[in-house]
Amino acid sequence: MNIDRDQIETKVLAVLREVQELSGRTWADLGPRSKPIGDLDGFDSLIAIEVTVLLEEKLGCSLDKNNLFVSEDGTRALSLKEVTNRISELLAASGGKA
Repeated sequence: MNIDRDQIETKVLAVLREVQELSGRTWADLGPRSKPIGDLDGFDSLIAIEVTVLLEEKLGCSLDKNNLFVSEDGTRALSLKEVTNRISELLAASGGKA
């Protein structure tokens, strides 16, 4: 199935909320400029790796990234918009299928 950026963002937010709730941490509404690492209670790079795997499962594909929530060089947390764009680009590079 083809998936647009809004659908990707919806899936990212759903998985983030699920992980926060399952871990007993509080949920904070995220906007496009919000950074899950730093803006969500207890959300760190290790949890981001778990969420990356869950997103791959929900999208039905492999994105070939260990952590979608940090920059390529690992020095900067990405915003929700940047994460959404990254997933969209990775899907497009793999034929645009989720």
